Amino acid sequence: MGEPIDIAALVGQGVAVMVATRDGELRPEVGRAWGPSLSEDGARLSVCVEGGPDSAMARNLEAGSPVAAMITRLAAITSVQLKGRVVEVATPTQDRLDTVAEHVDRFVAETGMLGVSEATARALVGPELLAVTMEVTERFDETPGAGAGRAL
Repeated sequence: MGEPIDIAALVGQGVAVMVATRDGELRPEVGRAWGPSLSEDGARLSVCVEGGPDSAMARNLEAGSPVAAMITRLAAITSVQLKGRVVEVATPTQDRLDTVAEHVDRFVAETGMLGVSEATARALVGPELLAVTMEVTERFDETPGAGAGRAL
């Protein structure tokens, strides 16, 4: 099944991050996220999710929707899914925005190896962000292959 995935190391790279929530009618809402950071014990993931205060994403998060975060290193096609519950939704602090900027720089370098221009990669970052922290309760290897879907 290959080497175990080091989630903390993966999160620190120029990964693509998508966050999924749902509303009370089970309608999904998916958005890009930037600036991922994992607590030292791996129990909490913090990101800045695209969406304004009146967006479907914000409403779902504020209502306590379950959350799934897909974290993928595109150049290596290594991917994990973290599931859990929201513990905080807030306006991003300057420190969080600095983390986003650092992550975007790594993302630009990563996608550049795949032929994506810097301008195109930077244009993917939305204008409004919500700082979200989730308690991670489930971890899955979603790397394509025989081990895809296995719990970590």
